[in-house]
Parts: sequence; structure tokens; C-alpha cells
Amino acid sequence: MKKNFFFLFMVFSLSFSFGQSDPLTVTGKVVEKSGQPLPGVNILEKGTTKGALTDFDGNYTIRLNRGATLVFSYLGFKTVEIQVQDQNIINVTLEEDTAKLDEVVVIGYGTSTKKDLTGAVSRVDMESSPIANVPNVNLVESLRGSTSGVNIGAVTSAGGEPSILIRGQNTITAGNAPLIVLDGLIFSGSLNEINTNDVASFDILKDASSAAIYGSRAANGVIVITTKKGKSGKPVIGVNITSGIQSWTRRPNMRKGEDFIRWRRDNAAIRGKEDLTLESILFPLELKAYNEGKTIDWYDEVTQFAPIVNSQLSVSGKTDKTNYYVSANILDQKGVLVNDNYKQFSLTSKLDFTVTDWLEAGLNGYYSYSDYSGIAPGLYETTYMSPYGYKYVEGYENQLHRFPSTTSTLENPFWDTMPDDLDKRYSIRGIAYLQAKLMEGLTYRIEGTANRGVKNLGTFIHEESYINTLDPNQIEDATPFLNSANGFKRDEFNTGYVLNNLLTYKRSFGNHRVDALAGYTRDFTRLEYTETGATDFSEAGTSVLGWYGFHLADSGKKTSETGKTEYSNVAYLGRLNYVYDNKYHLTFNYRRDGYSGFSKGRKFGDFPGVAVAWTISEENFAKNIGYIKLRGSYGKNGNQAVDPYETFASIETGQTVFGNTTFNFSIPSSLANKELTWETTTALNLGVNFSFFNERISGDVNVYKSKTEDQLLIRNIPIMTGYQSVLTNIGRVDNKGIEVQLKSINIKSDSGFQWQTGLAFWMNRNKLVSLYGVDADADGVEDDDFGNGWFIGESLGAVYDFTPDGIVQADDVDDISTYGYSPGDLRFKDLNNDGVINADDRSIIGNTNPNYNLNVSNTISYKNFQLFFDVNFVAGGGTDNRYIAENSFGLNPARLVPEVANWLNKDYWMPDYPSTTAVRPNYGNPFNYGFWQSHEFVRLQNVSLSYNFDEKFLEAMGMQALKIYLSGKNLITSSDWIGLDPENAGHIAGSNPGIKTVSLGLNLKF
Repeated sequence: MKKNFFFLFMVFSLSFSFGQSDPLTVTGKVVEKSGQPLPGVNILEKGTTKGALTDFDGNYTIRLNRGATLVFSYLGFKTVEIQVQDQNIINVTLEEDTAKLDEVVVIGYGTSTKKDLTGAVSRVDMESSPIANVPNVNLVESLRGSTSGVNIGAVTSAGGEPSILIRGQNTITAGNAPLIVLDGLIFSGSLNEINTNDVASFDILKDASSAAIYGSRAANGVIVITTKKGKSGKPVIGVNITSGIQSWTRRPNMRKGEDFIRWRRDNAAIRGKEDLTLESILFPLELKAYNEGKTIDWYDEVTQFAPIVNSQLSVSGKTDKTNYYVSANILDQKGVLVNDNYKQFSLTSKLDFTVTDWLEAGLNGYYSYSDYSGIAPGLYETTYMSPYGYKYVEGYENQLHRFPSTTSTLENPFWDTMPDDLDKRYSIRGIAYLQAKLMEGLTYRIEGTANRGVKNLGTFIHEESYINTLDPNQIEDATPFLNSANGFKRDEFNTGYVLNNLLTYKRSFGNHRVDALAGYTRDFTRLEYTETGATDFSEAGTSVLGWYGFHLADSGKKTSETGKTEYSNVAYLGRLNYVYDNKYHLTFNYRRDGYSGFSKGRKFGDFPGVAVAWTISEENFAKNIGYIKLRGSYGKNGNQAVDPYETFASIETGQTVFGNTTFNFSIPSSLANKELTWETTTALNLGVNFSFFNERISGDVNVYKSKTEDQLLIRNIPIMTGYQSVLTNIGRVDNKGIEVQLKSINIKSDSGFQWQTGLAFWMNRNKLVSLYGVDADADGVEDDDFGNGWFIGESLGAVYDFTPDGIVQADDVDDISTYGYSPGDLRFKDLNNDGVINADDRSIIGNTNPNYNLNVSNTISYKNFQLFFDVNFVAGGGTDNRYIAENSFGLNPARLVPEVANWLNKDYWMPDYPSTTAVRPNYGNPFNYGFWQSHEFVRLQNVSLSYNFDEKFLEAMGMQALKIYLSGKNLITSSDWIGLDPENAGHIAGSNPGIKTVSLGLNLKF
């Protein structure tokens, strides 16, 4: 992957401009209001690249033309322009400008400014970011690569939701997903319910102190999503349309033609078969298709034309008393696989009112409808199906052939698409608030959200799915299989609310500023479902009604089930922010959380956090070095990933027969544990924010270390108790890491040309410190859990397996004699040199987690044009052999009945042409080795080229803004991974494809 490093280096390289001399020489001094000289002030002749910098004493010299304009700019100060006539000396006093440092950042139950932040909080402003031009269906895809420490998983289906992981894996088996907050309130629905085009910004709370205000929900970080509001004084109608085409990021190259025939012959020969004629090695339908010259590329067959169209209409605006934003969005996405479709309609409405000079109110509404119905073809069958065969039965219109190549080992990949499938989801959510100013600086706010979600799910398998299409009689009459026709219909209902009561006090006293918060919050969730099912429609004579005909099924083969789950949380919270002289910052957070799922005496947990910061650049001795702020934080968060009734013993029901009578029975199935409580994560974070050279270089660096104790684990217990396991709090996992976020302005000229580069780098390491505390072999070291692959002192992603050592060749007589190998086998290292390969020769050979992540982005603007692109690199390797994944499908040609199946068009071992990298096609893999491979990759992740029309054109057309853009996503991927998309280690025959998108878009406002 050295070429990847070189590519990234070239992308991030900077350029510099140098001016030339002119006749008039101007000198002077630049100072701040107090008279303190300012070194490093950028001085530029407007409209040119001629420039100078002030020295340590604030002095400068520049040569320029008479009549030119000098531009003086410096970080944290207002820019000054002065026209030069005949002056030879120009002294300048710059005034402070804190606008950028005063940018508002959303934190827990409130806001702060960038300059007052004490924690590790990252912000992504979607309204000003070119990433908004990229066709991301799920909103958090916009965070992929742009925010250090945040890992966003791959999306491999229409309407798919990516995984989210912030700062590594804290918990062994409980949930690692972060808490989502929408417009100030905890959000518990699907992220697909939130329209990407409605998002104004993301604020990611990464350190324990920042997230401690959310207590038991925040061990895995917090993502705060803020939606758009009105900005203009008059109504603005916005139209946003994006239309694109999707395709595979990577598609396997399977054998066809004579390559397949050779593969089939080799499989027969290596198994000792002597008759290698076509009639002997091909099945009847394969031979027929071969003789007719008919072949099928099954990957072509399962791939559909995959357009994606996203259309939004919005109306927004504001007056002195009202702010409003209303949008409607329609998304129609066809995945790259046939029948993988996703449709969504969403509505968002936001109204804010200033009722009086002391009272404000607001009301938000969100509605979402999604349709995931449909079953895509199976890629397992697609991959291994012979290229010789028939998709449809000859003589029958549109009748799928169940066994296209005759053998029943592999079904037609479209066979499983035949059942009726229903997956529709509805969500409605409302937010309301009242905010009253009780006195100067003191504000009370009550806010709440209520939601209702519905899922309609169902599958019905008709009798036609059970026929054998090799028998014409079954094609003609499928009624004998009505006794197998079956289906289910399930309706799920999710109802909940969140209510916050918040008291805020903000005041300034000379050089002292105080921001205090006290609050009480509670929430409630109810989950309900009803499910009915039925089998055997023989008496009805048809199953054409599907799940609507359950009443026609055999009365003894109908099922019905209902269920309800309820749980609630309550919390008391507080925060104090104190700032002295804009230099010294102190933040204290505290939250006491209660969860109904825990037993009496264990329901409540306390989660404090503290953070300090020192803005060095505000000190007199450092005022001329730019902007530097040092930060440190320490806090405790929790994870309540326990089912609401997990602390109770559970009951299992069933039926048994005594004589001729059937009896129902109930027995305890799991042991109660009244001692269950929170997983707790305590973490230390040290960081620095900086900006130099008039903001030409800025960024932040964070290092952190955390420990997560009282892991929620299922532990095996002695069988004589009557139970096999119990959920308990035990074990500890540590995490540590570094995050770097940089931004540079490489070129910025008055001609309208600007080039910015961003870099995000992060590295995480975790370690299993303790598990069950058991030392059964009395060696003084806690025992590992080999069954689950958990090893004390190692990462949770440790891979424990044999160490491969090449391919056994015919002349490796010593290895063949000693270890019983056959030529073409995979050789393993005998780690203990005992002359036997067995379980004792296993060791930790690698790690599934990345070595590090690196994203480099560039934004190049010239007048009305803007080009944005970013490159994402997920690195493997290192001393721990990181970022490896099991890949037996891609590396073992004998993975599935190779004498029947197809395989990749790559080499394999045969006596006549032995391979040094691949095993023989009849290799039995006796040690069940995982065929591990690195899936390190570098990817051109996002590209966007946009053009904003100028004011003259807009005035002539009666518009406020018009932008057109061409964008691409996942366009180029480089990796040695053998399979589908390397980002999710996609296996051939075992994963869905990664999605590449090219789209054209238009944003219009009038």
C-alpha cells in the first residue's frame, strides 16, 4: 500500500506564492488597541499576491504601486483596508474581532461558544459544507472521514443505516452506538426518519466530561443534530433536487466460458475422476446450454438499473416575532440489486415565536414514511451458480427455473424473491417548548417530545415456491404444495415521550462569566407488537390472498402472539461553566440517572464530569502567537444496555405429550440477577485548539484514555443450578487514542482563488483488562475465554488462529511425512515444535480493528466555481497485523462444493500448475482456518463540483440563489482485498455490494 501513502502525500501538499518588487516603499507598525505590537500580521496588496508580515515588534516594509490598497489581517482582529497614495509610513491599529470564536456550538441541554468549550466537541456545519452536495441517504454518512474519532460503517443496500462508533469499542457485548439528540431532545428512532437536507449541523460530544450531562446514555459519545431554521426576513422558497445513478464499488470476476470448463475438469481430475468429457463433467442443463452457446452472467442478472432521486421543497423565513421552516422531501432509491428498493416521504415543520419580551415558544413536527418492501436475490447463489444454465424454464413464460443447471445443490438466486414481502414504517414526532425569562440572566425552559412509530411487516411464501421445476407436472399444478404455503404478519408500535425542565443562569461580572444549568428530565417508552401466522391452505385450494387469507388456513396451524415492553428513565442534572478574563475556564457536570430496568437499590447511578481550559493566547506574553487553548477533562458515563426485564427470571413455554394428550408447560429459562447495574466508563481527555498565521493553519489535537468497568456479560454458571448462564456485571475494557484535526488555507487571493485542505487522523487501541476473574489452571494469570475469542491483555478484535506458512508443494517431502500434509494444502507453523499441528499451535495472529484512519479533503474555489474532494484511508498492518478479516470465500476455492459451483477467475493449486499462493480445489481445511486477509483500502470518497450563479443573473431571473453541482461518492477504491467492498470486508457470496454514486443536483431559492 506504499502507493496509497504517496497518493495521500501528494493530495495534502501545499503551495506558496511569492510577490515581486514595485517602486513605492511603505513602512509602518501594526499594534492592537492597548499599543501592544502585533507580530505576524498578514499585509497584502489587494488584487495581487504581493505581501509581507510584521516582525516581532510589529514593524513591516512592503513595496507596491501608488494607488494600491493595503489589506491588514490577523487572527482574532478585524481586517483593515487602507488606500496608498504618497504615504511612506502607515501605522495601523487593529481591533479585536471575536466573531469566529463566538460561533455557537450545541452542547447538552444548551449551547456554548467555541472559545468557551472545555471538552472535545467537534462540529460539522452542513449548511456551509460542500459535503451537503454529496447524495448521502442517511444523514450520518456526512460524518464519514470528516470528524476524527468517529467511524461510520458502510451502507450496502437501499435505505441502509450505517453503524456508528465513537472512540473505539468500550463494551464487549452491550451496545456501542452513541446517543442521538435531535433539536435538543433525546432521539430514539431510526436515523432514516431525519431528512438529510433538513440538517443544519452536527455537534459530536466525544469526551466523558462533555457527554456526562447525558449520564447513563453517553458512554459511547453523543451526536447532537440541529435542523435548519429560517434566516431571511422575507419568505424563501427552496428547491433541492438530486438525481443520480448507482453501481457496485467492486464486483467479483467469476469464471466463464473455457475458464469455467477448465475449473470443472480440474475439480473432477483432482478427485480421481478419469472421464473428463463434457458429458461427464457437466450436468444435463449445463451441457444443453453449452452446446447451444448460451451463458449467463449471474451478476449481470441480479444487477438492476439503480437510479436515486431526492427532491425537497422548503419554505422558510423570519420576522421580529416568528421564525419558521417547513420542508417536504421525497426520496426514491433503487439499490444495485434487483428488488432492493427504498422509498421515503418526510415532512418537517418548525415554528418559533417570541410571544412577549420575556416569553418564547416553539413547536416542531416531523413525519416520515419509509417502504423497504421487497427481497433481493441471494448473492450466495449468484456467486456460485454455473454460467451454463437457464434462468427461466423453456416453454413457460416467466417461470423461473428453480435449479438452472439441473443440480439441486444451488437454487436460482431469484427463487427467494418470489414470496410476498412487506416492510413499511411510519413515524410521527412532535417537539414543543416554552422559555421564560424570570429575571436578568435567569431562564426557565420546559420542553418535550412525543413520538409514535409503526412498522408493518410480513412475509408470505406461496405454494409455487416449493415446486421442482425439473418436473413439468409440478409447474402445471402447484396445489399439492398448498400444505406448505405459509406466512406471517406482524405490526409493531413504538410510543414514547421525553420531558425536560431546565433552569439556566447566565451573567457576567466584570472579568467573570457564569453559565449555570439545573434540570430534571424523564422519558418513557412502550413497545408493543401483534403477530399472526398460518400454514397449510389445502382446504382453501389457493393461497392467492396471502396474509389476508389467514382465516382460510388449517385451523390447527394458525398462530397468534402479542407482546408489550415498557421502560422509563428519570434524571437530575446540573452544569456550571465559569470563565475568568477569557483565559481560564472551568466546567463541572453532574447527572443522577435512574432506569426502571434495574432492581430496587440499583436503579440510580451518578455520573460527574469536570473540565478545565487555559486560553494561552489571551495572556500578555502570548498575545502575538495566534490562538492556543489547552484543555483537560475527566468524567464518568454509563451504559444501560439491559433489556427492561433482564433482572427477572424468565419463563419458557412449550408443549409435551403424555399418552395421547398434549399438555402446555412453563419452566424457568434464565436466572434472575437483582444485582445488575450500569456499565460505567471513566475517561481522561487532554487537548489543544490552535490557529496560527491569520487562521491559515488551525485545528485541534486530543489524546484520551478510558476504562469501562462492570461490563454487562453473559457468564456461564454450574449446570447443577438448573441454568447454564446469567447476565452479570463483570470485566473491564480500556481504550486509548489520539485524534488530530487540521485545516489549512493554502492559497487565498483577491482574484477569487482559494484552496483549503483538511486533515483528520485518528488512532484507537483497546485492551481487555479483566473478564471473569477465574484462574482455573492456577498459573497466576486470569484465564482467557477461547470460545468467544476474548483474551486478557489483548484487544477485543484479537484474532486467534493458526499461522499460515505457504502452500505445500510435491517436493516438500519432510512436511508431508511429518505433518501428514498433501500437496496443495495450506502449511501452518508448528509453534511448539512438537511435530504435530493441533490447537496448541494457535496464537494471536492479528486484529480486526484498523491501525489508524486518515482523511484528506481539499476545497478549491475560483469565483463562482467550487471543487471539493476527499480521500479516505483506513490502514491495516502494523506490529499487530491490524484490520484483517476472515475471507475463506475469497481465498479457499474449496469453500463450497467446487465440483458443482463456480469460483473466482484466479489461480488455484493443481499438480500440473502448482500455485504458491492458493490451495487446491479439494482442500478440506481440516483445521478450520479463517483465511484471514487485510482489507486496508484507500478511496476517493466524495467529489463535488458546483457553480453558484452570480447576482446579475439571479436578479434577472428573480431568484435569490441558484447552484448546480455534479457529485460522486465512492468513485475509486484501491485495495488488495479479494471480494466485494473492503470497507466492510465484503465477502463474495456473503455480503451485499458497496454502492458507488454519480449525481447531478440543483439548489434554487427564490
